Amino acid sequence: MTIFTTARNMAVLLLICASGLLTAQPAAPSPGKFYIVGMGTAPDLITLRAQRIIAKADVLLAEEGAFGAMWADVARGKETWEYPRNLRQYYGIDPKTLRDPQQRSQAEGVDKTRHQLMDKIASAVSAGKVVACLQSGDPMMYGMTLFLELLPPSVPTEVVPGIGAFQAASAALKASPPYGYDTSGVILTMGDWPGRVDGNEKLMASGSTMAFYMMGIDYASLFAQLQRFYPAGTPAAAVSDAGDATQQRVIRSTVGRFLQEVDYKKLPQDRHMLFVGKFLTAGQARKDALVPRNMADSK
Repeated sequence: MTIFTTARNMAVLLLICASGLLTAQPAAPSPGKFYIVGMGTAPDLITLRAQRIIAKADVLLAEEGAFGAMWADVARGKETWEYPRNLRQYYGIDPKTLRDPQQRSQAEGVDKTRHQLMDKIASAVSAGKVVACLQSGDPMMYGMTLFLELLPPSVPTEVVPGIGAFQAASAALKASPPYGYDTSGVILTMGDWPGRVDGNEKLMASGSTMAFYMMGIDYASLFAQLQRFYPAGTPAAAVSDAGDATQQRVIRSTVGRFLQEVDYKKLPQDRHMLFVGKFLTAGQARKDALVPRNMADSK
């Protein structure tokens, strides 16, 4: 009986000791990660996933001035970093190939800033922190995805999609861009630049619906191009501040009359899109009317 009691007590003691050791062990640190988070085109168009990521983020990153202008509420209580607006400038070119000394100096400076920021992000993630880069609209449409290209492969990353200007502007127009009566293609583009192989005139030749991100595009030059490929009566519409319940504005015209009817110089330069195409008036009507082929052939 004594032996049994002693053995039983010993087993209980070992169990208590083991439990104490397990309790005393520190919790494993949370794994760090870098996120690019699409914030939508208006404060109330943020997704539930974006809210969840922001809530758990240790650091929020955004372009300089963005927190004060758009995301002061979500940044409250968080560590925030900002990157300069010219971070994308000279990206894709070796500074050493630039002959102009001033340009070469600028390119080297921006390149240095980019790499310093990537090192800072990588270090934070390595330390177990969650870093979330906030970007308006959807980051995959002319957003800052270069972070994903420059960060070391060892840094875990994820992109949280957002409601972009194209989707929000289409909703504002109450018309679906793929439905162009006898066309179904939609071309998303921006201003031309030297060396671009798919210039806008080549894209216009298809006659498809065109959606322009108006970032510095010259309206007069653009409509001179459009008038060479689209009939004067082709509908055109500008949408500014898409998705914003108080600021959103839609202005409708045609390719032939737009420059005369619209005070385009007063449109917010970085906050509007231009749509050109039959979809604006055709609705979902199709030339083939979705008539079953066997019935169409029999007529």
